[in-house]
Amino acid sequence: MILKYAILWVVSFIGISAVDALWHLVLWGRIYGRDIRKVAVVADGKLVFRNFSGALSQILVITAFVVLASLQFSSAKPYLNGIISCMMGGILSISVYGLVNHWIIRDWSLSVTVLESAWGPMIGAFAGFFIVWVSRLLKMN
Repeated sequence: MILKYAILWVVSFIGISAVDALWHLVLWGRIYGRDIRKVAVVADGKLVFRNFSGALSQILVITAFVVLASLQFSSAKPYLNGIISCMMGGILSISVYGLVNHWIIRDWSLSVTVLESAWGPMIGAFAGFFIVWVSRLLKMN
C-alpha cells in the first residue's frame, strides 16, 4: 500500500503541477510576468527564482492535497468529498497567499490577487477529483 501512495503522490505532483504551470505560464502568463516582476528579485532583466523555496512550496501544497483527498477514499461520496476538501485546502494555501501578499507587499497587484484568489479553489477542486480518480485506477480501496 505504501508503494501505491508513493505512486499516487508522484502522479499527483506531475498532473497538478502541469495544470498549475498551464494557469500561471500559458493562460495568465502575461499578467503574472508583468505584475510579479514589480515585486520580484530581478537581475540583468530576468527574474531570479529561489528554486528550493518554489519546489518546497509545490511539494507541501500537493502533499496537503493528497492527504485531504486520501481521507475521503472510503467515504460514500469520495469524488465530491475529495473535491470539497481540496477546494478548502486550495483556498487556505493559495487564495489566502494572494490576499495576504496584497495586504502586506507594497506593489503586489490587484490582478494577481484576483487570479490567485480564484485559482485556489479551482486547482483544489481539480486536485481533489484527480487524486481520487488516480486512486481508483490504482485500486487503493
